[in-house]
Amino acid sequence: MAEEATLKWSELKKLFQETDQKELINLLHDLYKNSVENRRFITARYAKAGDENKILEAYRKKVINVYYPPRGAASRPRYSVAKKAINEYFEASGDIKGTMDLTLTLVENIMKYLHEFSGIDEASQVGGSDMMEKFCELGRTEKGQEFYPYFRERLHKLYRDSDDSPYGIGDNLQYYISNLVDDIADPEDDFFEEDLQDN
Repeated sequence: MAEEATLKWSELKKLFQETDQKELINLLHDLYKNSVENRRFITARYAKAGDENKILEAYRKKVINVYYPPRGAASRPRYSVAKKAINEYFEASGDIKGTMDLTLTLVENIMKYLHEFSGIDEASQVGGSDMMEKFCELGRTEKGQEFYPYFRERLHKLYRDSDDSPYGIGDNLQYYISNLVDDIADPEDDFFEEDLQDN
């Protein structure tokens, strides 16, 4: 297979520094027109205040559609598409809360699919745990800790619904969630006692 011809970033950077503004704007315009992914990325990067929710919803739809497209469930989910959308959103926007929301949405949909069909592809099994770990990493940041109350109910449901899940994914999710709650929740938080009361 022939190697793709590309310029190194250092070479491009030098060229861009010597290029006038109009030409750079034309380049961005061409990239914007070239693909949906480019449009989504540029929009997320330069969204005006108030438009963030619309942009987040577009990414959420992309994540959900991997497992549940508009006409039912996917016969072959492509985890890599959802992961790419989440990484792209975070890179473009830097929005921690929105990224946490998307990672949790992905894990929720993986578990829903797993329970509905009693099976799932290996990439999703591993990816579900990886995304839960990513959520927890963001949740431990100073900014991320502020959002724990916003996600608490969803985390609790996911923790509870992970019982007896096949392939060990449920155990992994419960491990990550319980460690996060122990690390960042208020000592008075009855997260685990509440779980016992519900049963």
